[in-house]
Amino acid sequence: MRLDAAVDLVGGGRLGPGLSNAYDGNVYLLRGDGGAWLADTGSGLDQGVLLARVEEALGGLPLLGALVTHAHADHAGGAAGLAANGTAIVAGPLTAELVRAADPGQLGLTAALRAGIYPAGYRFAPYPGVLTPAEAGLEEGPLRALPTPGHSADHTAWLFTAGGTTYACTGDLLFSRGRIVLPGAGDADVQALRRSLERLRAARPDVLLPGHGTPVMSDATWHIEQALSAFELGRLPGSFH
Repeated sequence: MRLDAAVDLVGGGRLGPGLSNAYDGNVYLLRGDGGAWLADTGSGLDQGVLLARVEEALGGLPLLGALVTHAHADHAGGAAGLAANGTAIVAGPLTAELVRAADPGQLGLTAALRAGIYPAGYRFAPYPGVLTPAEAGLEEGPLRALPTPGHSADHTAWLFTAGGTTYACTGDLLFSRGRIVLPGAGDADVQALRRSLERLRAARPDVLLPGHGTPVMSDATWHIEQALSAFELGRLPGSFH
């Protein structure tokens, strides 16, 4: 699904566009100089459907790698499968550690399975070769990591600039209309999330590409301010779920 000249929405499940497995978060393809990057990897379930959409969207461009916003299974569970197809996987340092080990307890997957969030028998495959932004040479330039803990301690947003437009791949930090998700996991931190939203506002993105729901293709600051205004009024922003 072409969003504009630089971005395609190539995956997403029942909380998004329904383009791939029901348990997938949104997966975006970002076109830059010399090739394209994926933002998030989906759950890994029915990955052939996602891979076919990626191949179609690439249109002959090389796939340079996949960026992971955080280690929850709907965003990072497909990392090992993509890597098996030759795709480099890049994540923030904490996320990289979690994906390398794939310990269900540390991933929050044990509790999620118990709650029925994922199908019985779902397994998060480890991938020891995850690169950090420094290891991948993504500390500066048109594609860069922005640490954004809050939804989870390891959360990272990815900023991508193309054609004078800055896109923020926000994962589960922020959704359209200023909504958020604070899971019941022990590493969720509402004050850290507020500080991360302030950091995102300072980055001045034009477009928000959230991990679920509808992409925001203009006036991104308005959506960020909706969440921050709620905090300033002493209440939580609305919940995406």
